[in-house]
Amino acid sequence: MTVKYYKLENTGICEINYDEFLGANKAKKALFLVDIRTTSREKAVKHISSFGISNSITKLLAKPSDNIRFEYFGESLYGELANFSPKDKTSTYSALIIKQNIFIGIHPENEKVLARVEAYFKENILGPKNEMNAERMLFALILEILSNYGKLIIKYREEIESFAFDLDNKEKEISPEDILLSKSQMSEFSRVLERLYFTLSFPPTKDILDSDGVYSKPFDYLLKSADLLRSSIKLAEDRLDSLNDHYQLLLHNKSTKRLNLLTIIQAVFIPLTLIAGIYGMNFANMPELDFKYGYYLSLVAMVLFAISAIYYFYKNGWFEE
Repeated sequence: MTVKYYKLENTGICEINYDEFLGANKAKKALFLVDIRTTSREKAVKHISSFGISNSITKLLAKPSDNIRFEYFGESLYGELANFSPKDKTSTYSALIIKQNIFIGIHPENEKVLARVEAYFKENILGPKNEMNAERMLFALILEILSNYGKLIIKYREEIESFAFDLDNKEKEISPEDILLSKSQMSEFSRVLERLYFTLSFPPTKDILDSDGVYSKPFDYLLKSADLLRSSIKLAEDRLDSLNDHYQLLLHNKSTKRLNLLTIIQAVFIPLTLIAGIYGMNFANMPELDFKYGYYLSLVAMVLFAISAIYYFYKNGWFEE
Protein backbone atom coordinates (compact mmCIF):
# COMPACT_ATOMS: atom_id res chain seq x y z
CA MET A 1 0.00 0.00 0.00
CA THR A 2 1.26 3.48 -0.89
CA VAL A 3 -0.08 6.62 0.76
CA LYS A 4 0.65 10.20 -0.29
CA TYR A 5 -0.48 13.44 1.33
CA TYR A 6 -0.97 16.70 -0.51
CA LYS A 7 -1.80 20.20 0.61
CA LEU A 8 -3.79 22.25 -1.88
CA GLU A 9 -4.11 26.02 -1.65
CA ASN A 10 -4.96 28.76 -4.12
CA THR A 11 -1.25 29.35 -4.56
CA GLY A 12 -0.45 25.77 -5.49
CA ILE A 13 -0.21 22.14 -4.46
CA CYS A 14 2.61 20.40 -2.61
CA GLU A 15 3.28 16.94 -1.22
CA ILE A 16 3.67 16.73 2.56
CA ASN A 17 4.40 13.96 5.05
CA TYR A 18 2.02 12.43 7.57
CA ASP A 19 3.19 14.58 10.51
CA GLU A 20 2.85 17.76 8.44
CA PHE A 21 -0.62 16.62 7.40
CA LEU A 22 -1.73 16.12 11.00
CA GLY A 23 -0.31 19.47 12.10
CA ALA A 24 -1.60 21.52 9.17
CA ASN A 25 -5.01 19.87 9.19
CA LYS A 26 -5.77 21.26 12.63
CA ALA A 27 -5.66 24.78 11.22
CA LYS A 28 -8.17 23.84 8.48
CA LYS A 29 -6.88 26.58 6.20
CA ALA A 30 -6.31 24.40 3.16
CA LEU A 31 -7.64 21.38 1.30
CA PHE A 32 -5.80 18.14 1.97
CA LEU A 33 -5.67 15.22 -0.41
CA VAL A 34 -4.89 11.71 0.80
CA ASP A 35 -4.06 9.38 -2.10
CA ILE A 36 -4.16 5.69 -1.07
CA ARG A 37 -3.34 2.97 -3.59
CA THR A 38 -3.76 -0.57 -2.36
CA THR A 39 -4.98 -4.05 -3.21
CA SER A 40 -6.44 -4.45 0.28
CA ARG A 41 -9.32 -2.28 1.41
CA GLU A 42 -8.82 -3.58 4.96
CA LYS A 43 -5.39 -1.94 5.17
CA ALA A 44 -6.81 1.33 3.88
CA VAL A 45 -9.60 1.24 6.48
CA LYS A 46 -7.06 0.81 9.28
CA HIS A 47 -5.02 3.72 7.95
CA ILE A 48 -7.91 6.19 7.79
CA SER A 49 -9.40 5.13 11.15
CA SER A 50 -7.55 8.02 12.82
CA PHE A 51 -9.24 10.57 10.52
CA GLY A 52 -12.57 10.29 12.34
CA ILE A 53 -14.38 8.61 9.45
CA SER A 54 -17.82 7.21 10.23
CA ASN A 55 -18.02 3.50 11.04
CA SER A 56 -20.83 3.20 8.50
CA ILE A 57 -18.38 4.17 5.77
CA THR A 58 -15.66 1.76 6.86
CA LYS A 59 -18.19 -1.10 6.76
CA LEU A 60 -19.32 -0.17 3.25
CA LEU A 61 -15.74 0.06 1.96
CA ALA A 62 -15.53 -3.75 1.97
CA LYS A 63 -18.42 -4.03 -0.57
CA PRO A 64 -18.13 -1.13 -3.01
CA SER A 65 -20.54 -2.59 -5.58
CA ASP A 66 -23.47 -2.37 -3.12
CA ASN A 67 -23.65 1.44 -3.40
CA ILE A 68 -24.70 3.37 -6.47
CA ARG A 69 -24.55 6.94 -5.19
CA PHE A 70 -22.63 9.35 -3.00
CA GLU A 71 -24.17 9.66 0.44
CA TYR A 72 -23.56 11.62 3.61
CA PHE A 73 -22.70 9.77 6.79
CA GLY A 74 -22.56 12.37 9.49
CA GLU A 75 -20.09 15.01 8.30
CA SER A 76 -18.50 12.70 5.73
CA LEU A 77 -19.47 12.19 2.10
CA TYR A 78 -18.74 8.73 0.71
CA GLY A 79 -19.16 7.19 -2.72
CA GLU A 80 -17.68 4.66 -5.15
CA LEU A 81 -16.67 5.33 -8.74
CA ALA A 82 -16.56 2.41 -11.15
CA ASN A 83 -13.32 2.31 -13.13
CA PHE A 84 -12.36 0.48 -16.31
CA SER A 85 -8.76 -0.56 -16.84
CA PRO A 86 -7.87 -0.66 -20.58
CA LYS A 87 -4.67 -2.51 -19.74
CA ASP A 88 -6.24 -5.34 -17.71
CA LYS A 89 -9.64 -5.13 -19.46
CA THR A 90 -11.30 -5.32 -16.04
CA SER A 91 -13.47 -3.09 -13.86
CA THR A 92 -12.59 -1.90 -10.36
CA TYR A 93 -13.85 0.66 -7.87
CA SER A 94 -12.33 3.79 -6.38
CA ALA A 95 -13.62 4.93 -3.00
CA LEU A 96 -13.88 8.67 -2.41
CA ILE A 97 -14.41 10.16 1.03
CA ILE A 98 -14.78 13.87 1.78
CA LYS A 99 -14.74 15.11 5.36
CA GLN A 100 -14.68 18.88 5.68
CA ASN A 101 -11.30 19.86 4.18
CA ILE A 102 -9.95 16.32 3.71
CA PHE A 103 -10.35 14.51 0.39
CA ILE A 104 -9.49 10.79 0.57
CA GLY A 105 -9.16 8.58 -2.49
CA ILE A 106 -8.70 4.81 -2.21
CA HIS A 107 -7.77 3.21 -5.52
CA PRO A 108 -6.29 0.03 -6.99
CA GLU A 109 -2.50 0.22 -7.23
CA ASN A 110 -2.52 0.61 -11.01
CA GLU A 111 -5.02 3.50 -10.98
CA LYS A 112 -3.41 6.89 -11.68
CA VAL A 113 -6.40 9.19 -12.05
CA LEU A 114 -5.64 11.17 -8.90
CA ALA A 115 -2.07 11.69 -10.04
CA ARG A 116 -3.35 13.31 -13.25
CA VAL A 117 -5.71 15.51 -11.26
CA GLU A 118 -2.82 16.58 -9.05
CA ALA A 119 -0.82 17.46 -12.16
CA TYR A 120 -3.79 19.45 -13.46
CA PHE A 121 -3.99 21.56 -10.31
CA LYS A 122 -0.25 22.16 -10.37
CA GLU A 123 -0.47 23.52 -13.90
CA ASN A 124 -3.74 25.42 -13.45
CA ILE A 125 -3.61 27.43 -10.24
CA LEU A 126 -7.07 28.74 -9.47
CA GLY A 127 -5.96 32.04 -8.00
CA PRO A 128 -7.10 33.90 -4.89
CA LYS A 129 -10.58 34.69 -6.22
CA ASN A 130 -11.52 31.03 -6.55
CA GLU A 131 -11.74 28.93 -3.45
CA MET A 132 -9.95 25.60 -3.45
CA ASN A 133 -12.43 23.11 -1.96
CA ALA A 134 -13.42 19.45 -1.98
CA GLU A 135 -16.29 20.06 -4.40
CA ARG A 136 -13.85 21.32 -7.04
CA MET A 137 -11.58 18.36 -6.42
CA LEU A 138 -14.42 15.84 -6.83
CA PHE A 139 -15.59 17.58 -10.01
CA ALA A 140 -12.05 17.63 -11.45
CA LEU A 141 -11.53 13.95 -10.58
CA ILE A 142 -14.72 12.71 -12.25
CA LEU A 143 -14.15 15.00 -15.22
CA GLU A 144 -10.67 13.50 -15.65
CA ILE A 145 -12.14 10.00 -15.57
CA LEU A 146 -14.74 10.91 -18.20
CA SER A 147 -12.06 12.56 -20.33
CA ASN A 148 -9.97 9.39 -20.26
CA TYR A 149 -13.03 7.34 -21.18
CA GLY A 150 -13.65 9.65 -24.12
CA LYS A 151 -10.10 9.03 -25.35
CA LEU A 152 -10.61 5.30 -24.89
CA ILE A 153 -13.80 5.36 -26.98
CA ILE A 154 -11.95 7.16 -29.77
CA LYS A 155 -9.26 4.47 -29.58
CA TYR A 156 -11.90 1.75 -29.83
CA ARG A 157 -13.46 3.44 -32.86
CA GLU A 158 -10.06 3.57 -34.55
CA GLU A 159 -9.56 -0.15 -33.87
CA ILE A 160 -13.00 -0.90 -35.27
CA GLU A 161 -12.29 1.03 -38.46
CA SER A 162 -8.99 -0.84 -38.69
CA PHE A 163 -11.02 -4.06 -38.58
CA ALA A 164 -13.24 -2.70 -41.35
CA PHE A 165 -10.20 -1.88 -43.51
CA ASP A 166 -8.70 -5.33 -42.95
CA LEU A 167 -12.01 -6.98 -43.86
CA ASP A 168 -11.95 -5.20 -47.20
CA ASN A 169 -8.23 -5.56 -47.94
CA LYS A 170 -6.64 -8.13 -45.61
CA GLU A 171 -9.44 -10.52 -44.87
CA LYS A 172 -7.10 -13.42 -44.05
CA GLU A 173 -5.49 -11.41 -41.22
CA ILE A 174 -8.78 -11.14 -39.31
CA SER A 175 -9.83 -13.89 -36.92
CA PRO A 176 -13.14 -14.32 -35.06
CA GLU A 177 -11.23 -14.15 -31.76
CA ASP A 178 -10.15 -10.56 -32.50
CA ILE A 179 -13.72 -9.36 -32.95
CA LEU A 180 -15.08 -11.36 -30.01
CA LEU A 181 -12.34 -9.98 -27.74
CA SER A 182 -13.18 -6.41 -28.73
CA LYS A 183 -16.89 -7.07 -28.17
CA SER A 184 -16.13 -8.45 -24.71
CA GLN A 185 -13.97 -5.46 -23.77
CA MET A 186 -16.51 -2.92 -24.95
CA SER A 187 -19.30 -4.75 -23.17
CA GLU A 188 -17.39 -4.53 -19.88
CA PHE A 189 -16.52 -0.90 -20.55
CA SER A 190 -20.16 -0.12 -21.35
CA ARG A 191 -21.21 -1.70 -18.05
CA VAL A 192 -18.79 0.54 -16.14
CA LEU A 193 -20.07 3.61 -17.99
CA GLU A 194 -23.65 2.64 -17.16
CA ARG A 195 -22.86 2.39 -13.46
CA LEU A 196 -21.00 5.71 -13.50
CA TYR A 197 -23.98 7.29 -15.25
CA PHE A 198 -26.35 6.12 -12.51
CA THR A 199 -23.93 7.36 -9.85
CA LEU A 200 -23.95 10.81 -11.42
CA SER A 201 -27.74 10.70 -11.73
CA PHE A 202 -28.01 11.06 -7.95
CA PRO A 203 -25.93 14.06 -6.85
CA PRO A 204 -24.98 14.01 -3.19
CA THR A 205 -27.03 16.35 -1.06
CA LYS A 206 -28.16 16.30 2.55
CA ASP A 207 -31.58 17.54 1.55
CA ILE A 208 -32.94 15.67 -1.47
CA LEU A 209 -35.22 18.63 -2.29
CA ASP A 210 -32.30 21.07 -2.31
CA SER A 211 -31.85 21.70 -6.04
CA ASP A 212 -29.22 24.35 -5.28
CA GLY A 213 -26.90 21.94 -3.44
CA VAL A 214 -23.18 22.43 -4.02
CA TYR A 215 -22.99 19.22 -6.06
CA SER A 216 -26.18 19.55 -8.11
CA LYS A 217 -24.90 21.69 -10.99
CA PRO A 218 -21.46 20.02 -11.27
CA PHE A 219 -23.07 16.58 -11.29
CA ASP A 220 -25.59 17.73 -13.90
CA TYR A 221 -22.74 18.77 -16.20
CA LEU A 222 -20.88 15.51 -15.57
CA LEU A 223 -24.08 13.53 -16.15
CA LYS A 224 -24.50 15.09 -19.60
CA SER A 225 -20.89 14.24 -20.41
CA ALA A 226 -21.39 10.65 -19.24
CA ASP A 227 -24.56 10.40 -21.34
CA LEU A 228 -22.58 11.51 -24.41
CA LEU A 229 -20.01 8.78 -23.72
CA ARG A 230 -22.78 6.19 -23.37
CA SER A 231 -24.18 7.20 -26.75
CA SER A 232 -20.71 7.05 -28.30
CA ILE A 233 -19.88 3.59 -26.95
CA LYS A 234 -23.30 2.39 -28.12
CA LEU A 235 -22.50 3.58 -31.65
CA ALA A 236 -19.12 1.85 -31.44
CA GLU A 237 -20.76 -1.40 -30.31
CA ASP A 238 -23.32 -1.18 -33.12
CA ARG A 239 -20.52 -0.60 -35.63
CA LEU A 240 -18.60 -3.60 -34.32
CA ASP A 241 -21.75 -5.74 -34.45
CA SER A 242 -22.28 -4.78 -38.09
CA LEU A 243 -18.66 -5.66 -38.88
CA ASN A 244 -19.08 -8.97 -37.11
CA ASP A 245 -22.21 -9.70 -39.16
CA HIS A 246 -20.30 -8.75 -42.31
CA TYR A 247 -17.44 -11.03 -41.31
CA GLN A 248 -19.81 -13.93 -40.62
CA LEU A 249 -21.38 -13.33 -44.03
CA LEU A 250 -17.94 -13.53 -45.66
CA LEU A 251 -17.26 -16.81 -43.87
CA HIS A 252 -20.66 -18.11 -45.00
CA ASN A 253 -19.90 -17.11 -48.59
CA LYS A 254 -16.56 -18.92 -48.41
CA SER A 255 -18.24 -22.05 -47.14
CA THR A 256 -20.88 -21.80 -49.84
CA LYS A 257 -18.23 -21.50 -52.57
CA ARG A 258 -16.40 -24.54 -51.24
CA LEU A 259 -19.64 -26.52 -51.17
CA ASN A 260 -20.36 -25.38 -54.73
CA LEU A 261 -16.95 -26.62 -55.85
CA LEU A 262 -17.49 -29.98 -54.17
CA THR A 263 -20.94 -30.16 -55.76
CA ILE A 264 -19.46 -29.55 -59.22
CA ILE A 265 -16.80 -32.20 -58.71
CA GLN A 266 -19.43 -34.63 -57.47
CA ALA A 267 -21.75 -33.84 -60.40
CA VAL A 268 -18.91 -34.48 -62.86
CA PHE A 269 -17.62 -37.71 -61.36
CA ILE A 270 -20.84 -39.47 -60.36
CA PRO A 271 -21.80 -40.33 -63.99
CA LEU A 272 -18.22 -41.38 -64.67
CA THR A 273 -18.30 -43.58 -61.59
CA LEU A 274 -21.61 -45.02 -62.80
CA ILE A 275 -20.11 -45.99 -66.17
CA ALA A 276 -17.04 -47.47 -64.49
CA GLY A 277 -19.30 -49.35 -62.07
CA ILE A 278 -21.47 -50.83 -64.79
CA TYR A 279 -18.58 -52.11 -66.84
CA GLY A 280 -16.81 -53.33 -63.78
CA MET A 281 -19.52 -55.93 -63.19
CA ASN A 282 -18.48 -59.57 -63.62
CA PHE A 283 -21.42 -60.86 -65.67
CA ALA A 284 -20.57 -63.46 -68.31
CA ASN A 285 -22.94 -62.09 -70.96
CA MET A 286 -22.04 -58.42 -71.32
CA PRO A 287 -22.09 -57.60 -75.07
CA GLU A 288 -19.66 -54.67 -74.90
CA LEU A 289 -16.93 -56.76 -73.28
CA ASP A 290 -16.07 -58.36 -76.61
CA PHE A 291 -16.04 -55.08 -78.52
CA LYS A 292 -12.50 -54.38 -79.74
CA TYR A 293 -12.56 -50.62 -79.09
CA GLY A 294 -14.92 -50.68 -76.10
CA TYR A 295 -12.30 -49.57 -73.59
CA TYR A 296 -11.25 -46.56 -75.66
CA LEU A 297 -14.84 -45.68 -76.49
CA SER A 298 -15.79 -45.65 -72.79
CA LEU A 299 -12.83 -43.41 -71.97
CA VAL A 300 -13.77 -40.98 -74.75
CA ALA A 301 -17.38 -40.96 -73.53
CA MET A 302 -16.24 -40.22 -70.00
CA VAL A 303 -13.98 -37.35 -71.11
CA LEU A 304 -16.67 -35.84 -73.35
CA PHE A 305 -19.24 -36.04 -70.58
CA ALA A 306 -16.85 -34.44 -68.08
CA ILE A 307 -16.00 -31.61 -70.49
CA SER A 308 -19.68 -31.05 -71.28
CA ALA A 309 -20.60 -30.92 -67.59
CA ILE A 310 -17.78 -28.49 -66.77
CA TYR A 311 -18.76 -26.27 -69.71
CA TYR A 312 -22.38 -26.28 -68.58
CA PHE A 313 -21.46 -25.24 -65.02
CA TYR A 314 -19.10 -22.57 -66.32
CA LYS A 315 -21.69 -21.14 -68.70
CA ASN A 316 -24.23 -20.92 -65.88
CA GLY A 317 -21.86 -19.02 -63.58
CA TRP A 318 -21.00 -21.74 -61.08
CA PHE A 319 -17.32 -20.80 -61.18
CA GLU A 320 -17.85 -17.07 -60.63
CA GLU A 321 -16.36 -15.48 -57.47
